[in-house]
Amino acid sequence: MKNLAIILAVFSLGSTPILPKGAAQSVVIGQPANSFRSGLDAVTSVRKSFDKGEYNTFLKEMDSLYIAAKEGGELDQIANMRTGFSEDWQQWEAKAQTLQQEKNQELLKAVADQKTPFAQKIRSVTTELSDTSEHKAINHLASFRQMAPNTGKNSDENRLIDIDLEYEYKALELNDPKPQEKREKLCALQMAKFEKIREVSREFKDESLKKEIDLMGPHFDTRLAQKWDLADLNALANGKIVPKDAVEEKIASILSHYQEKLSDLTKHFVAEQDKK
Repeated sequence: MKNLAIILAVFSLGSTPILPKGAAQSVVIGQPANSFRSGLDAVTSVRKSFDKGEYNTFLKEMDSLYIAAKEGGELDQIANMRTGFSEDWQQWEAKAQTLQQEKNQELLKAVADQKTPFAQKIRSVTTELSDTSEHKAINHLASFRQMAPNTGKNSDENRLIDIDLEYEYKALELNDPKPQEKREKLCALQMAKFEKIREVSREFKDESLKKEIDLMGPHFDTRLAQKWDLADLNALANGKIVPKDAVEEKIASILSHYQEKLSDLTKHFVAEQDKK
């Protein structure tokens, strides 16, 4: 599909749209547990374990899987799906961001008088963490997720594309029968990925790229916590978690409504682009 990048970009907005037949699904940070665990508490716990080296054995096992896959040519299928962003994808993004803002306003309104852990989860996912420069840096680095190997403008960008492909493969191959542990391991993989990016960036000649990576550091774990909370809310919207009261039912309704709107926007845009 010509606009796979557009479809995958939907997931960075925290939604799970109804995709056209044959469209690839993006990897998210696991499926939610039966109760709403705070994303901040979950990521803080994973970070402590990560820093203590408790994930080292797991990470080495994933390294071995990746090396074997690379040597066996198993990465080609994933790489071939990376078509990059079309020149006019910004049109879609602008409309998608407008939907995102509208959705956030409705979510906050629904829990305006609430002080529950669930309401805090809503406030977590609707908080804007990035200033203009950080937002641009995040978008630029996110664009590498859709680029095939050796399509960057320089060797530094190509290195980041390779790392992204590596960790996309690892996330896809992660198989743990316990949903909560799988979720935590996916989070640890993201931490390992960013640690590797920061390490290799010390040798970059592209100073602007180094600066963008530095800008992402301070809020990295907070963004992981937002993704954790978003996974819970999307599960609520998709019926994987049953609402337990009127507030959760309202939130599920809002999320479902905007998932449908985003899906319609995406399918229409892809259809128009495929005609070109």
